[in-house]
Amino acid sequence: MLLALLILVLLVALAGAALATLGLRGRRVPLRVSVMHGIAGITVIVLLVVHDLRFPHNMPVNSATALFILTATGGLLLFGFRAARQPLPGVVVALHAGFAAVAVALMIFGYVRG
Repeated sequence: MLLALLILVLLVALAGAALATLGLRGRRVPLRVSVMHGIAGITVIVLLVVHDLRFPHNMPVNSATALFILTATGGLLLFGFRAARQPLPGVVVALHAGFAAVAVALMIFGYVRG
């Protein structure tokens, strides 16, 4: 199950990277696409919480789940800016991406460690 979760996490993270790349190139991404990214992220977080409750011994994965929750909080803030048609604060974008990258690394470490 952890491998499936890791694949889902990687897909959501790659989608986020694609959204960020498009945004940096000045292309407007439809709000629906951001919503789909957020829903996919929240779904993965819920699945991770369920996994953590069943297998509480894998501390890197548990830590990744906590970081993904922080990542989702930043994503919700970014969504609010997008919905209000305001420019996205670079600091929040960087924190959102940074938390996600560290959480993905923790997930990979937790999977490899077993």
